[in-house]
Amino acid sequence: MKKESLESIYPFLTEALRLSQNGLAVLDKNNHFIFYNNTFASMFGFDDQDMVGRHFDDMMRLAFIRKQGPNIERDTVEEWLEHIHTHQRQVNFRRFEVDLVDGRWLQLSEQVYHNGDMTILCTDITQLKQVEFALRDAQTELKRLALTDELTGIANRRHFFQQLEHEIKRLAQLKQPLCLAMLDIDNFKRVNDRYGHQVGDSVLQHFTALVAAHIRPYDIFGRLGGEEFALLLPEITVAEAKTVIERLMQKLAEADLSHITPDFHYQFSAGLSTLMPMALQEGSEPEPNRGTGSQNTPMDRESLCRSDAEKLVAEADKALYNAKNTGRNRLVSWEDIE
Repeated sequence: MKKESLESIYPFLTEALRLSQNGLAVLDKNNHFIFYNNTFASMFGFDDQDMVGRHFDDMMRLAFIRKQGPNIERDTVEEWLEHIHTHQRQVNFRRFEVDLVDGRWLQLSEQVYHNGDMTILCTDITQLKQVEFALRDAQTELKRLALTDELTGIANRRHFFQQLEHEIKRLAQLKQPLCLAMLDIDNFKRVNDRYGHQVGDSVLQHFTALVAAHIRPYDIFGRLGGEEFALLLPEITVAEAKTVIERLMQKLAEADLSHITPDFHYQFSAGLSTLMPMALQEGSEPEPNRGTGSQNTPMDRESLCRSDAEKLVAEADKALYNAKNTGRNRLVSWEDIE
């Protein structure tokens, strides 16, 4: 393009940059402003300032004092500026996002030229970020719903059994035992029939809160369906697990349930099973695969893990059945009925 043609459009380009809805600023090699448009000034709250000749750092200090502009997540503005300087002008071009104190989001592009001048182009991406955050929240909620029981907020059946298999693998490596307790609220159908499902839901929520308040942070508690719950107690002996369940029964017996309905009480039964790692059980390492003479493969271990989980659940279920059929409101351990 001829020089005359370029010069003829300079006024137009200057006006277009000045009126652009994107923020634009030009800094010299020493980070002093030599140009900015109205949108840039407005984005950072500098409508009342003449920034030409002012240093970038000084303008950011002013924004910090005024509590406007970038959301500075540092104890001091100097600490924040030091962080900015470790990135600014390190490459010829970079693009990044900045959140502002007023809740808006900007995408900034910095271009450094051969003479040291730098342009900063700012685009408001607030609506895009709002959509991004909404999608992220929706994904988080969907994941939560897939893993938790809607009524009680604890692990649902699927998630509980996933965690059970994970714990079996983990504790086998550590050569530590684990106990599984199946908990079932006694005569729950009568509660629903007599008081209605709303009271029944309150009972389930109360029971969940009571158990959660009296177990360890790393114990795993889940609702398997209806009035049946499961409690996984890792790294614990049968005697210790019995103490935990008996303490829960005692706490429930002492609980004031008048907020659910007057003159009301309920109880639960429990079945307990335990899994001891083979090394602890027999004092030896796991046997090699009989077919190959080699140690078990990952697929073998996966199969063993599922087998152990099924055995653990079956034994706890049978112990619970025994508790239900011998009076309810009691704890029965599988080892007691073998």
